[in-house]
Amino acid sequence: VDDISFTLLPSGYLVDIMQSEAYLGAIEPDQVVSAEGISIFVNGNTINGSVLNMNGNLSNPEGYNQNISFNIGVGHITQDDPLGPDDHGYYIYDSGDLGYSLAPIYDWIEIDNDFGGDGIDLNLSDTGNGNNISNSSTVVELPFPFTFYGITYNEITVNTNGWISFGESLLESFRNYPVPGAGGPSPMLAAFWDDLKTSNGEIYVYSGGNYFIIEWSEMKTYQNNSTETFQIILYDNTYLTPTGDNEIKIQYKEFNNTTSGSYSGWGSTHGAYSTIGLENMYSDIGLEYTFNNDYPTAAMPLHDQSAIFVTTRNPIETLLGDANQDSEVNVLDIIVVVNHIINLELLSPMGVYISDMDGNAIINILDVIQIINVILDTN
Repeated sequence: VDDISFTLLPSGYLVDIMQSEAYLGAIEPDQVVSAEGISIFVNGNTINGSVLNMNGNLSNPEGYNQNISFNIGVGHITQDDPLGPDDHGYYIYDSGDLGYSLAPIYDWIEIDNDFGGDGIDLNLSDTGNGNNISNSSTVVELPFPFTFYGITYNEITVNTNGWISFGESLLESFRNYPVPGAGGPSPMLAAFWDDLKTSNGEIYVYSGGNYFIIEWSEMKTYQNNSTETFQIILYDNTYLTPTGDNEIKIQYKEFNNTTSGSYSGWGSTHGAYSTIGLENMYSDIGLEYTFNNDYPTAAMPLHDQSAIFVTTRNPIETLLGDANQDSEVNVLDIIVVVNHIINLELLSPMGVYISDMDGNAIINILDVIQIINVILDTN
């Protein structure tokens, strides 16, 4: 084919086309040709490791015309990127994804009555290993409709073994499996699915109006008697997400992932560490943050005082210098950083990250100067 030109066509909101055309000339059978000239700008909100679908057109003056599609990879996934999306659109952001504005900040909300909280004790009990588990689950009415994988629920099933199921579930699953998968209830949100026992532990719920908390307080793992304290926060905020699904935050006050058993061999200690993740009602779509102490590249290993955030919102890149996180870099950000330096007022972890302009892990006058330069360049 002679006299071929290539034109890059619009390919989604993440790609701005700077130069769309290149001349390829003649192409013989089995020949590879190349040309310079195509130039694109990839939006900073694109997650590292994303595969973008591109569209183009090949044509010549003699009437040859063919539309083509191809993929390009953008960046490389690191632990500082969100996990996902799954086929429904869910991402999981962790408290280490500080380059993204949706990264959760650990902010424990205590509802355990023994520690001054105002939660309702569900009075569940579980001695572990599948024994005496008839009182390990209960159905709880939600204070607002909650949409999960596109289906709206008015109640959840809460289980002692670190999971909830949307709607009513008759299962009492204490052995954890990968998600998505056939093991356990569906749909499921596994905050810390493992063989847990109450001992002195308790499960509480609390309604805060536009959010609802389920807390597993001072639970013990069956195998090693390790303490686990964690909570799920369900938010009444479907208007924020493109799919209309509600958002979820999971916080870990005490995280001890110590159940190291397996399912192989008769009488072996089960466990395979904990399962953390979510799956839909058909158990064929989901997102697994960890199973058997194995984490995907994008998932930060969890620890005490860490958090993850589940949403279908697309990532938004953090704006360096935006100390007060109002999506603008201006004189207000300078005031926030100067107050931090003078008065040693603590910025949030996100605030520290986006104010550390030179990346030396110290907030000082040099960072203020760089923020000023950003403001001057913008204006």
